[in-house]
Amino acid sequence: MASHGERGAALVVALLLGLLLVALTAALVPLSTIETEVAANHRRSVEGLYAAEAAAALAAAELGGLPDWSVVLDGSFRSAHWGASLAPTMPDGRTVDLAAVAGLLRARGAGGDDAGRGLAWTLLAHGDLASWVGLPPGFGPWLVAVWAADDPTDADGAPLVDSNGTLVLHAAAYGPRGASRALQATLVRQVLTPPPPAPPVVRSRLISQRVVR
Repeated sequence: MASHGERGAALVVALLLGLLLVALTAALVPLSTIETEVAANHRRSVEGLYAAEAAAALAAAELGGLPDWSVVLDGSFRSAHWGASLAPTMPDGRTVDLAAVAGLLRARGAGGDDAGRGLAWTLLAHGDLASWVGLPPGFGPWLVAVWAADDPTDADGAPLVDSNGTLVLHAAAYGPRGASRALQATLVRQVLTPPPPAPPVVRSRLISQRVVR
């Protein structure tokens, strides 16, 4: 038969083990919460990049049929993807001032190397991505906007005139809980000449892209 001392020692050990389990459980709960939040942040980041890429691709496709991209740079072209407000409010209450974004782009650029700084950015298209293209369930909501600027290597010296068939696009996506992603891409005009009597085919193509936020 176990002595009172042995039973007491066993009880202490059991209590210590119980306290250890409680402590471990308490530690795992916030860890699980943190992991869940990290996973959610990662998902929003990936979704935002997809949204920005989609916006750039849709804007590029729309410009393919224009004979002159100068109308994009001087603001006289109106995209089919044009939202109701230049300062839309997100579902979480955050307001995105698109005019202010353009000003910051020109003054500071974007990303670690200030990409696009000094360029005359013109808002090309903006709005709820779901109104542009069908999205899978649970994606977003995402506000997207695309700005265009003249290619810096264009030697005409006129920032509102396209002389070489090349533009720079800045596509940004704004999503839930302050999420935002952005990329810049170079858009070129290509003229394809098929065998006669078929007429030349003009199309636009994104030839380079980099993430700037």
